[in-house]
Amino acid sequence: MLLNWNTARETKASAEDILRQVFAGRIGTVENVSALFTDSERRGAVGIAGLPFRLPAIQELLKLPAIAALLPAEAGASALFAMNSQGTKLSLYIRDAGNEEQTINIPEAAESEALVLLQAAPGWAGELNAEGEHVIDLRSPVPGPHFAVNLLLGNRLSFPHPLQTTPKSVVDRFGGGSFRSHAATQVLATRWDMRQEENGFPANRQFYLFEEGKQIFYSADPGDERIESAVCRHSQNATVITYRTRCGLEITRTIFILPHSEGMPLATEAQRIELVNLGEAERRLRIVYTGMFGSAAPGALFEDVLYSNIIMQGGVLQDSAGAVAAVSPDYYPEGGRHDLRFHTMIIHGNDGAVLPREYCLSYNEFVGTGSLHRPAGALRLSSILQRKGPGFFAVAGEVSIPAGGTSAVDQLTGLVSDKSGAPWNDTVLADEVGALINRFSARSAAEMALAESAGFVREYGKFLQVASGDENFDVFVNRNLPFQVLYQSFVSRSFCQTQKGYREIGFREIQDLYASMYYFTSMGRSGLVKSLLKEWTSMVFGLGYAYHNFFWNGKEPGKWSDDALWLVQAVYRYVMLTGDLEFLDETCPVAGQDSSRPVFETLKAIIVYSGRISVGRHGLPLLDYADWNDCLKLDDTYLNGPAKEERYRKQLQAGGVFGDPLDSDYSESVMNAFLLKVAVDELSVLAVRKGETDYAAELDRFGEELRGRIQEHAWKGDFFARVLFNRYADGEYTYLGAGGDGLSADPATDGSYFLNSFTWSILSGCADEAQITVMLNTMKSHLMTPYGLKLVSPVALGRVSSHTASDEYFPGDRENGGVFKHACMMAAAAMFKGAKEVADAELAAELGRLGYWLLDRILPFKTMDDPFAVCGNPRFCTQYNNSETGENIGPMLSGTSTWLTLSLMEALGIEYMSQGIALNPILREEQTELTYTLKLGGSSYRIRISKPEGFSRMQDSTARLTLDGRMLEAGLVPAADDGLDHEVELRFEG
Repeated sequence: MLLNWNTARETKASAEDILRQVFAGRIGTVENVSALFTDSERRGAVGIAGLPFRLPAIQELLKLPAIAALLPAEAGASALFAMNSQGTKLSLYIRDAGNEEQTINIPEAAESEALVLLQAAPGWAGELNAEGEHVIDLRSPVPGPHFAVNLLLGNRLSFPHPLQTTPKSVVDRFGGGSFRSHAATQVLATRWDMRQEENGFPANRQFYLFEEGKQIFYSADPGDERIESAVCRHSQNATVITYRTRCGLEITRTIFILPHSEGMPLATEAQRIELVNLGEAERRLRIVYTGMFGSAAPGALFEDVLYSNIIMQGGVLQDSAGAVAAVSPDYYPEGGRHDLRFHTMIIHGNDGAVLPREYCLSYNEFVGTGSLHRPAGALRLSSILQRKGPGFFAVAGEVSIPAGGTSAVDQLTGLVSDKSGAPWNDTVLADEVGALINRFSARSAAEMALAESAGFVREYGKFLQVASGDENFDVFVNRNLPFQVLYQSFVSRSFCQTQKGYREIGFREIQDLYASMYYFTSMGRSGLVKSLLKEWTSMVFGLGYAYHNFFWNGKEPGKWSDDALWLVQAVYRYVMLTGDLEFLDETCPVAGQDSSRPVFETLKAIIVYSGRISVGRHGLPLLDYADWNDCLKLDDTYLNGPAKEERYRKQLQAGGVFGDPLDSDYSESVMNAFLLKVAVDELSVLAVRKGETDYAAELDRFGEELRGRIQEHAWKGDFFARVLFNRYADGEYTYLGAGGDGLSADPATDGSYFLNSFTWSILSGCADEAQITVMLNTMKSHLMTPYGLKLVSPVALGRVSSHTASDEYFPGDRENGGVFKHACMMAAAAMFKGAKEVADAELAAELGRLGYWLLDRILPFKTMDDPFAVCGNPRFCTQYNNSETGENIGPMLSGTSTWLTLSLMEALGIEYMSQGIALNPILREEQTELTYTLKLGGSSYRIRISKPEGFSRMQDSTARLTLDGRMLEAGLVPAADDGLDHEVELRFEG
């Protein structure tokens, strides 16, 4: 038997191509087509033409039995559906294998059903409304796993350890997903399988309604014929799902996380279920609510699910009358007894709050011979306390709804933990759940909590409000972008719709604080920013390296070489924003030892370690295990921080001098050299403001020396290198990341190119104007795609390392030539910075254009232009685009939204200096006017920028700047929280 091997990326033929060829006379060249192969031979195709954009229309049509029955059975035959321009007539043409065409009569009922579906198709992806909310018909297909997902965040900003204890959720359009409390602790379980679309266990947050013993509703089944409509509205920090049933019910679910208050559980997620009786008779319903609690030992789910079940037993809290105050699993190991999960249901009846009197703690018992959609055991729950897990739960109660009336049921799922900072004892679960029930026994309590949550998010976003004339852009920047930055400030990169691991918060996540600190400070919460900075600062060791990540304890010290350098930028931004120089003298613990030191001394140690000790033969920082981008795992024998410190100690004992470089042949990171240059320059500014002028002068000398080393060793004629090699005695490889490196995977190119070398050479001020010009041309040749800039051109890293990203991913995906949007937004910030600083106005204009070109490829609402092709999420930034297809790929948690915010601030000209705001904008060339408002405490600054068409910047223009009608000099706007509203006008003359 002769077998032929075919794969997705190698197979060039497509069903669309076949359809266009077979029906060339009926399909216009620019018409959108949805097509499928008719069989595995891939000789015939079936499809529909004339769609408003790319849609999976044929897949949906063929779900209609009457339409599917019309397709030809003959091998190699093709079929084309065509709808007239009015959308009132559907035709079907079939060509057999011999290319003979016939027109098929579509029965009237089938045609009518198909037309209803096709007329609704343009709205399948939903819409973004004026509030930036995503409104989605639950009965429509969804473009991708992240497209219809929302993020929810709690609020513990006034309570201990908010960085780690702030609750967070991911919610899909059906209300599914999972919920975490502190750190990586799962309250509602995620689902450990291969489907990235399904973050949470399927039972999470779902409920059933029964009437007269019959199931009439299931919240996760909007396609049930008894449901007339089902719509999800994802808002900032809340999801609202509304159904209408044909039997006269309106059901509304509102899902959000409770803002924390004293005496309450550390984390509680609420779902308010409102039931409206639209009929003329009373309805008596049974409601059954389900979920799955997270495991106390999530690591065991990888290898011993049996253990995960046996270490837990069922538990229930009951009131004095025996009603169910909460179901709560009881874990045997001591480590599981410090996080107590629970679920409470409160029914708001005519006589006040009522608790349920039935529960089930066995998934098998509940589902029985049915399924989650139609469980066999839901009519009467056994109330048996199961001796082992999993942590499934169901609770049930009765709801009476008078004719024309409304009833409400509150579902409260949460966790009581010793991490909350509250007193811990044997009765803490009963005490805190009891307090929760007492509060939410009032029907208005849920509405008040939701209003408080929404009010905080709205107040947070007030720091920057833009009015550009582009409504989609404005609502994104004003509503959704701030919320994603807020969310990411308290959540590690591992938690979103795709990734399910337990990666901890790390030093790279401090970049989120770069953006969120402006929002927090505008609310008068600079103290919170300071406390968060101190938490990161306490993770730096005495020598100056840092833990890579941490929750309650640090991990992987000194393994990634860029970590501690990000802290310097964060502290610099904070001090320039607030003027809080005293913060530099506040003491912080030193990681790994029982001592403390001032913040400023910690920053000094970072400079010494990264600039003097942990450097290679060219005087640039060592790469270590990897730097910012994990694809660069190039030194198999790298040393982590403690191992390096021990070797250095022996080097000093052998006669070395402290401050001499570590003796090694390890590779050097050019990106880290750029980060170090930024850190040195910014610490010098802080030193001057602190009055330490001698130290500032020392830093300035070192900065010039460092820049000289970078220019001498890292510039390779067409690009800055990414890494310098020292281990090849024969000089086989001396650098990675520019022409002539010998590491290109593209036979037509003699080098590999990394986007971050361009970006950080500009952000650090190391690249001169001629080099920027050369790099721009190189980037356009090797990194530019229609979907953004690739992180790296094709590179054969396997020649210099045994474990690299190019070994892990197909070309075009992620670190192997994908569009890494976090890096793209760093690059946009660099372009806007360069556009302000270079002398050549033409080069400046090109940098500005390219910066906005990048922004337009990252702005998430752009997915609505072609949602089923590019996927992603229309409200939140995802991390990657595939550089071959343009598909937006998760996760949603990344530095993309953070650096999008920072690049926008760079473009809008917002830079906080000691003297005020240095207003230096770069607007789009076609834009003639833009207004935005900055909030600072009780004050606001409404800034209106006007210019003629074309490129304008402060450096080249005669610009008129006024504050409340008074002329200002040098582009500086004094920024003071004086409780007043100010008008700023910057006018570029023609």
